[in-house]
Amino acid sequence: MPVKDNLKGWHWRERIANFEPSWFTIVMSTGTLQQCFVNFPYPISGANRWLRDIGYCLWILEIVLFGFFTGMLAWRYITHPVLFKKNMMEFPLSSFLGAVPISFNTIIQGIISYYDYRTSARWAVFALYWIALVMSLGVSFGLVIYQMSKAKPQKLSDVAGIWVMTTVPLFLTASTAGTILPFVYMESTKCAVALLVTGFLAWSFAIAEATIIITIYFFRLIADKTPAAPLMVGSFLPVAAMSQGAFAIHRFGIFLATYIKNGYAPTQVSPPPLPMSTLQATSEVIHWIGIIMDLFLLAHATFWVVQGTTSVLMSLPKLQFNIAYWSSVFPMASYANAWCFLSRDLRDDGMRGWAATMVMTATLLWLFCALETVYRGFWQGSLFSAPGLEDWLGDKEQDEKSRGGRKDEWNGTYSMPQPGSQDEESGQANGHQSNDNEGDSRRRN
Repeated sequence: MPVKDNLKGWHWRERIANFEPSWFTIVMSTGTLQQCFVNFPYPISGANRWLRDIGYCLWILEIVLFGFFTGMLAWRYITHPVLFKKNMMEFPLSSFLGAVPISFNTIIQGIISYYDYRTSARWAVFALYWIALVMSLGVSFGLVIYQMSKAKPQKLSDVAGIWVMTTVPLFLTASTAGTILPFVYMESTKCAVALLVTGFLAWSFAIAEATIIITIYFFRLIADKTPAAPLMVGSFLPVAAMSQGAFAIHRFGIFLATYIKNGYAPTQVSPPPLPMSTLQATSEVIHWIGIIMDLFLLAHATFWVVQGTTSVLMSLPKLQFNIAYWSSVFPMASYANAWCFLSRDLRDDGMRGWAATMVMTATLLWLFCALETVYRGFWQGSLFSAPGLEDWLGDKEQDEKSRGGRKDEWNGTYSMPQPGSQDEESGQANGHQSNDNEGDSRRRN
């Protein structure tokens, strides 16, 4: 029986229970795209001033979506706590929780992008940064450690690109630190240095974790068949990790170079212990190190752009739109944003053209996913149905039986088991005991 038919007659509260953390990929994709318009490779003035205005509208839309989706997700877990337990049991689904701090970070970047001239905005982003850091650590460290201790054994074929989502929040936090550094520096040198140190540590943790996961994922692609078609778009997520890392380290290099050029050194005294000419030469070297590391990580990201595009094209006949498609918009927007910032710093016309092309590509992807989401989600209603949740969302007594009758089990796949799939020995269906009436009903349907 189609899932949509199973949901007929459900109250709208039960339909909201189908809301998954993966919907936050819409928010983070919108926020990253607006940063592309802010960092557009060509100067934004006069004729193309409207690009910044479009970015501002996207930022407002992102804030509205973030608030709405946060409320829906909280309502879902408060009214149906058993679904929170089920999500935490499945590593791919729980990995999408990383989209929440990612979205929060892009909102912070938007604040400083449009209100950098206000002292209140500078201190506001400084305070919000620490909240974002805690949220990112909770996903990148807490969630991964929880999965190590609680999740069932994984097979090589279970590895998917979505695993990288657990590392991206720390990359975004580092990008946020790099973005707000120059403005916080105007208010307090000590606060700016604190941002630099913690942001670089977040970047270092993310690089270490992403390298491990991406290496395993690459081996999985070589040793086993490619992921299933619905998960294919997750192949782009390594692009997001490397691109955000490139953007962040370039920002850090520029700030540290400026900091040293102003007369500061690790063993600072007054006057500086080194001649000003030495400090200026050191700052130039650090600036170029940031550029070189940026290029290195973008080269890594380019490999995954080619790999992901090839995989999607090969699986194109089998693909059907779902929320996971937004997982390709965010990486491409991150990739475009990194190239935009690099091309502006190097003032290279070729790089500027490539960056503008990538911004256009990310924009077209965003428009495609937005139209498909509106059509399938709000017109057809198919995106609000999560297969396999029907048996979890029965009446209160059934939920109690579900929690007390047996332990929830994950079926080893990246989609919830279809309703009515029973274990031959125990007759257990989809996480709870199925009675005779339910079985007769399914057979009649």
